[in-house]
Amino acid sequence: MKKIIISLVLLFSIANIMAQTPEQKAALKEAKKVVKTNMTEAQKIWDYIDPKIKEKSADETEILEKCSKGMEYVRKALNTKAVEEKKLGETYKILSDFAQPVNNILVNHASSKISFDTLLFFNNLKNLTESIHNELKYTKEVKGEYGNEGYLKGKKVNLANCGVYYIYAAQFLVASHHPDLALNAYEFAMNYEKTYPEVAGMVDMRISEAQIAYYAFHTAHDAKMYEAMDKYYNKAMEFTEGAEGTQQVKILSYLEKGDTLAWANYLREATTKDPVNNSEYVQMLLSYYQKQGKDKMLDYANAILAVDPNLYIANYGKAYVLFASEKYEDAFALYKKCAEIKSDSYDAWYQCGLCKYREALDLNNTISSIKIRAKAQETLDKTKKLFGEAIPFFEKARECTPDEPDKWAYELKQCYTVTGNSAKAAMMSNLIDD
Repeated sequence: MKKIIISLVLLFSIANIMAQTPEQKAALKEAKKVVKTNMTEAQKIWDYIDPKIKEKSADETEILEKCSKGMEYVRKALNTKAVEEKKLGETYKILSDFAQPVNNILVNHASSKISFDTLLFFNNLKNLTESIHNELKYTKEVKGEYGNEGYLKGKKVNLANCGVYYIYAAQFLVASHHPDLALNAYEFAMNYEKTYPEVAGMVDMRISEAQIAYYAFHTAHDAKMYEAMDKYYNKAMEFTEGAEGTQQVKILSYLEKGDTLAWANYLREATTKDPVNNSEYVQMLLSYYQKQGKDKMLDYANAILAVDPNLYIANYGKAYVLFASEKYEDAFALYKKCAEIKSDSYDAWYQCGLCKYREALDLNNTISSIKIRAKAQETLDKTKKLFGEAIPFFEKARECTPDEPDKWAYELKQCYTVTGNSAKAAMMSNLIDD
């Protein structure tokens, strides 16, 4: 059965060759001629420049010129698609041989801070890694004393070591204002072992994939390439040292694009997941919802409090809505909780006093309309009591900002006046030059 299958394959191959038209045969013959001509020229150049490189008798200009010309010949041969498969290994070998000295020169320039062509560096690096990869792919491994195991192992090491150069290339391209190519280089770095699985586990990028994504994310932002930013964001956030800055830039990008709704939606998702570490954004979004209406602000505050009932700013935000809705008792309870959470908060203590103060004022405004004297007196007494209850909270606000009487003296003067403490009322009056 096996012989029959082999015979059928052979018959099929012969049929294909016989099916070629005269034009196709002529084209193939010409392509093979181009391959031979170009590879002969490439080999001549290599035979000339290789000894000079080893002897260090060629200057950099000559090496770059000859290697560039040599690579051009090899690429012309490969572009014909007519290189025999059994010769592909050696064809890619000579291509990598030409690319390696160019890479060495440019890396040396970079480390010595000598000006160099960053585009050449990136393009040559791609030629180098791809040619080594294909040389390994098309070169049959031969074991034994006269085999090529050691040589191929060295090639794999070389290919593995080239990975980190893509990070360098990306940084060089950023500096030379080629952000699109820089992102391409970062992509090569992040996917290096997937692209070249033969060196899996051998590559040392020196920094993590998350940090590479971090660099790519910020490169994309600086270039206003917002879609690319989204692509790298999640992985960049895994780089914990830069996560805070990455998140800030992500948030900023929505505003840069003028997409306020997306900005708010992103902040809502982020803050409801982790209110404590995003408390500044909670405050920012509360202010945003405040402009959208009390109901939206209250809804958001409740969403945060459902996750963390003790977050100061969320309690303060909800209290604000309740106060604005003249629900002073409910607002007072939350402002008092804020003061307990943050005992040095002037705002929390002041607002506690203001809840009592406003409730007293509202109640006082009803007295003149009460016809029953006893009821009117009862209301007056309750009003005075509320003014009195406000005093300790205003005094705590005073302790928080003792040198800023304009923040508490007026209210304290009113409270002390109503409760009959004329001496303290006069003191408050003096503090505000009233």
